[in-house]
Amino acid sequence: MKKMGLLLGVLVIAAVVAISGCTSTTTNSSQLKVGNISVTGPDDIGEYSVNTTITPSQDYNYLEMDLTWYDSSGTVIDSGLAWNVNNANSGQTYQANGQSDLYQKGTPTKVDVLIYDSPGASSSDLIYNATVNINS
Repeated sequence: MKKMGLLLGVLVIAAVVAISGCTSTTTNSSQLKVGNISVTGPDDIGEYSVNTTITPSQDYNYLEMDLTWYDSSGTVIDSGLAWNVNNANSGQTYQANGQSDLYQKGTPTKVDVLIYDSPGASSSDLIYNATVNINS
């Protein structure tokens, strides 16, 4: 009976991973709690979406989420601003939803989710980075 329960547990975990269709490697930050990153797509017009929750641990005048998409050879096929908010309050959870039109640009195999604390993002403004692998 214990073996059956263990097997069932392993199957449930495998099913969750298969259904989500992605895994992520995260460089976390004490400045933000970012959770539930999911990637969906393509839809019928070639758009992919990244959805996540963002909870800052301090007040920010501005936050933005940029996405950089890569194909199987590691080539960047698209990048840019996907979501932003002004006056982000400490402890408040924000639902960040960003879309990228990848129609005729290629099929992504991973996406970098980058969160910055100022507009016109530069590497010194980066406060969070996660790479999400997209399983076909």
